[in-house]
Amino acid sequence: MPAVPLDMISLYEKPSQLREWLTCYKGRLDESEPFIPEYVDVVKALIARYFHEHGDRILDRSPVDVIAVVPSSSRPAPHPLESVLNDLPLIVPVETLLSRGPGELGFNHPSQDGFLAIDTQPRRVLLVDDVETTGARINSAAYALTNAGHTLAGAFVAARRINVGYKGTPAFWETQKNKGYTWSDGPLVNSQRSPS
Repeated sequence: MPAVPLDMISLYEKPSQLREWLTCYKGRLDESEPFIPEYVDVVKALIARYFHEHGDRILDRSPVDVIAVVPSSSRPAPHPLESVLNDLPLIVPVETLLSRGPGELGFNHPSQDGFLAIDTQPRRVLLVDDVETTGARINSAAYALTNAGHTLAGAFVAARRINVGYKGTPAFWETQKNKGYTWSDGPLVNSQRSPS
């Protein structure tokens, strides 16, 4: 299946403040990292600002009928990100379109049955997740939605984790850090507009 246009707020390495916000706004089920309630508002503000800056560009690229969150691999539904999105004044509704499937999902291990589409009429979906590492979860979710007849209008992640110890990553990471960050042109992975 062709690559889905992907947008994101930023990149991060471990440890970092962005990683802390995106982990502790929901906490870990095994309690290895705490739930910090104040971080919910931080994540909400980050996503709201990004959609304010880039929402028109995302919608210009492809119409969107519904926003769907990639379910957690292990956390019971709903994903905390759904609550964050539902608290924002978005013009596109947020709906649960996916559930966890029987397939094994893991680091760099997508699965055709890792997620199952909930039986709804086919729509144009913006797929959203908080963090992407290898893309296994978001690609597995995209496959499930497409297989069920939905059209992927695009995907959005709050951040992508960069593993600085992996092959050519140190040079890439230094280049990205030296660019600095601006809301107007953060690390847009795909800023192309649809052909007119």
